[in-house]
Amino acid sequence: MKFSLIIWTLAAVMLLPNLVLAQHHYGHEDGAVMCAHRKQSMLSAPAVAGPNSPKHSFDVLNYTLELDLYKNFLTPYPKDFEASNTVRFRVDSTLNRIKLNAVETSIVIHGVGLAGVGFVHLSDTLYIDLDRNYEPGEVAEVYIEYSHLDVADGAFYAGNGHVFTDCEPEGARKWFPCWDKPSDKATVDITARVPATARFGSNGRLADSTFVGDTLIYNWISRDPVATYITVLTGRMDYVLDVIYWEDPADPENKLPIRFYSNPGENPSWIKQRILPMVTHFTNAFGPYPFEKDGYATLNNQFTWGGMENQTLTSLCTNCWFEGLVSHEFAHQWFGDMISPATWSEIWLNEGFATWSEAFWKEAEGGYSAYKSSILNRASNYLGNNPGWPVYNPSWAVNTPPNSILFNGAITYSKSACVLHQLRYVLGDETFFKAINEYSLDTNFRYKSVKTEDFIDRISASAGEDIGWFLTPWISQPNHPIYANEYFFDNVADGFWNIHFTAKQVQTNADFFPIDLEIYVMFTDMTDTTYRVRNLVNNEEFVFGSHKEPGYLGFDVSNEIVLKQASLTVGIQDKTAERLMQANPNPASGQIVVQYVVQVPQSISIELYSADGKLAQTIYAEASIQGLNKLTADVSHLSPGFYTMLLRGQRGTDSMKIVVSR
Repeated sequence: MKFSLIIWTLAAVMLLPNLVLAQHHYGHEDGAVMCAHRKQSMLSAPAVAGPNSPKHSFDVLNYTLELDLYKNFLTPYPKDFEASNTVRFRVDSTLNRIKLNAVETSIVIHGVGLAGVGFVHLSDTLYIDLDRNYEPGEVAEVYIEYSHLDVADGAFYAGNGHVFTDCEPEGARKWFPCWDKPSDKATVDITARVPATARFGSNGRLADSTFVGDTLIYNWISRDPVATYITVLTGRMDYVLDVIYWEDPADPENKLPIRFYSNPGENPSWIKQRILPMVTHFTNAFGPYPFEKDGYATLNNQFTWGGMENQTLTSLCTNCWFEGLVSHEFAHQWFGDMISPATWSEIWLNEGFATWSEAFWKEAEGGYSAYKSSILNRASNYLGNNPGWPVYNPSWAVNTPPNSILFNGAITYSKSACVLHQLRYVLGDETFFKAINEYSLDTNFRYKSVKTEDFIDRISASAGEDIGWFLTPWISQPNHPIYANEYFFDNVADGFWNIHFTAKQVQTNADFFPIDLEIYVMFTDMTDTTYRVRNLVNNEEFVFGSHKEPGYLGFDVSNEIVLKQASLTVGIQDKTAERLMQANPNPASGQIVVQYVVQVPQSISIELYSADGKLAQTIYAEASIQGLNKLTADVSHLSPGFYTMLLRGQRGTDSMKIVVSR
């Protein structure tokens, strides 16, 4: 490459017989030869795909990128640059050709070398012919010399002294040839030539930075495998850089560097304080922070959304030093970066965990109520904006959908987070956090990739039960349950009552959603209890016996099943009766809405009686229409306690208990 150092020439000459370039001879490309020599002396990295991740004919082990970005930082900020890429890979099935992704409108291939002896660049795919047949288990390297064109491609950006990449889901193929699938993770070794006054960051650790005249040459090396979509370049002429360190409370010698690249005039001091307890909170729950460093860099107005969780160096929008945003992106370092999606159908795991972790971080200081408030906001976002597809779409493994679908806020972020919350509810805190910690530490997935079925199996192993009964329908079906539950109390003998509850889902746009239900009962002596049952089929009736008289029943009163709509009707034990009553809210402290159904128009009166049998209020006395009737009444003047609501009609009576509270 043009910026290769003179001291590399001797190594290039010594290794020249091993370098074969197709179509052209590039004897001056000694930088790539030096990188190839270094990599040949390294032990092969282990395979980095999860056990059920898609397999193909080779597994990329390392990308060594040499990039001349000098002019991209300077006016008029062109987007073209010269580069080379040495791809080290292990062969998984006998082959004499490999193919990589390389978008033709962004990348021009000039030549190949090392094990590559010829190439064809066609339909955004780079086919490289190898110098012989390679057998499974062999490791080889190909060298690619290429240029990035002066085009705006939505992956490589240059403007106003800023240079950066943004690749999710499949933009890496626009700025370097690669096997651009999230399951094929590889270590990266990135050397970039930039102006001497620029600061430049990338994945992993800073191995070297060398001044050569007016040029600064950075070398970033990632110890850990990186998915292509979170491989990153970030630089600016006048970045303000500050580095702080988190000390592990259990091992003060273990210090995590956290780099903050901020635009001039920005003040990230608050988030620099907050990130330290955040690291402690997340490491306690998820396991040790997985990488060599953490970092954050604000970009310019070409980066138009919140953040991007590039491995060890998160991109943020201009001046977006927001605690919620940083907690979301920081959680991605475990869920998305360390454990990457095997396919884009697993995006729900990435964004679900990161969004749930925003709420979990609020719980660190605000307690469960702060966490729950955040989760309820996510549920409200989903219920108000649901486009009607599931969080898990197996077809996305083959056909990546448009970003507007893949990253839909209501589904991929909010609903996915709420499913994880409901998993916490089903498992209970002790089992849930044990399962998440064991998932994070599982060497089948740590630094590798995960399929949805892997995740379900891993959580099931920790829970000691097949949790697929819950997770599979909730992630694979669109929409959510709509409950029209019914209950009644039956005085079966002196001093003994049966509490009948029927769980009924009436949605027509999805099948049944199984989950544990909590049924709250308050008795007339003002004591209460909560019954917990596992609802596995629709229209399932549960009967609870009690030696105390029940007075009020509530369904999911703590609202842990956040993905639902629900109504609760007092059923009629006498099936000949024609009226059903509902009263909401119940308990009520102010206004109460009463609904009832009659089959024929008739005169109706509704009366409230206190626990001692005295008439407390006549709510309504007027002719009712056929079908559903509704009225609103004020009960704020009544004393707190239980009341019997009695509906009187020409063809009989109906009654229910209500509670007036303060």
